[in-house]
Amino acid sequence: MGCPCFKSEESSEQVSLIQKESPSLSRESTSVSDLKLSPDDFQMVKMLGKGSFGKVILVLKKGTEKYYAMKVLKKSVIKEKDQISHTLNERMILEDVRCPFIVPLRFSFQTDEKLYMVMEYMSGGELFFHLKKSGRFTEARARFYAAEIILALECLHSKGIVYRDLKPENVLLGLDGHIKLTDFGLSKMGLSLENPKTYTCCGTPEYLAPEIIKNEGHGQAVDFWGLGVLLYEMISGTAPFWAKTRDEMYHNVLHNEVDMKLYFSKAAKDLLSKLLQVDPNKRLANFKEIKEHAFFKGIDWDAYMRKSVNAPFKPRIANSVDLRNFDAQFTNEPAGDSLETKGVIEGHKFPGFTYTDPNYLA
Repeated sequence: MGCPCFKSEESSEQVSLIQKESPSLSRESTSVSDLKLSPDDFQMVKMLGKGSFGKVILVLKKGTEKYYAMKVLKKSVIKEKDQISHTLNERMILEDVRCPFIVPLRFSFQTDEKLYMVMEYMSGGELFFHLKKSGRFTEARARFYAAEIILALECLHSKGIVYRDLKPENVLLGLDGHIKLTDFGLSKMGLSLENPKTYTCCGTPEYLAPEIIKNEGHGQAVDFWGLGVLLYEMISGTAPFWAKTRDEMYHNVLHNEVDMKLYFSKAAKDLLSKLLQVDPNKRLANFKEIKEHAFFKGIDWDAYMRKSVNAPFKPRIANSVDLRNFDAQFTNEPAGDSLETKGVIEGHKFPGFTYTDPNYLA
């Protein structure tokens, strides 16, 4: 198929160029000059999740009652898998983008072996967890999440960023029932009218847009495809192009029509048919038109942006360390920051990585 691998867009040799061109990477961007955080400033509580490059741990900042989600990445693995620029991009995006529907970065720091990003803790867990538990959502509930996701994507696109990894695992719920997007490791910065496309093959197979699979260059329209796949999955309980093998999934994306016989209203079918257009030039990829679509009839978008609309579902927990909304396969593992230090990148620093949210010094 046209998309055989998932590679980083820029090689590690290009990091110096990224640092030179990006002000937030050319200096340490802590707002408080004498604030030097380290892992010792946090109590490791529970594991929340684990991926290819590291893990996410629930932590308590010592001397406070504040809990956070700490993403821990091993430098040697990031370098080995050619993910340096993507990691720096994620750090920049988390600092630069301020949106009610994007998880905020509170602190970031590094040791010789690892990188640490400390973010708001979303104790409601992943949308994936709740979708799996429910089987599928009502259209009203799916519409609520889709509307908030649209506002998050609109914020990213306004800054020339394409998200590229929209899936239920990357949509987190707060206790208020509202969502926030997380994990910007695959996001691409710097898209514009003059530079509308990028060519990296990256993403999760079930959610890849056709133009990524065909390796013909892609732009922000891939996020509207991802929105269509996720909306379909929320309403039906299954991904529209799922198959046992990656090649079968790619074939389904490129050649099979989406089955919308069950579960979907007329408005939902129409919206999905426009979002899941194989040709990105024919795809509904305009925020104004999407907001005006019949599926979202009656929505007060300003009220949604203010988060003044009541969520259809609110997760419940007994206390701050109640992890009932997270997968037990992770939460049952030891919480310690125990990634091996073998293969340390001696003396390798990530310039500009250190950060403290100037409006949040808890």
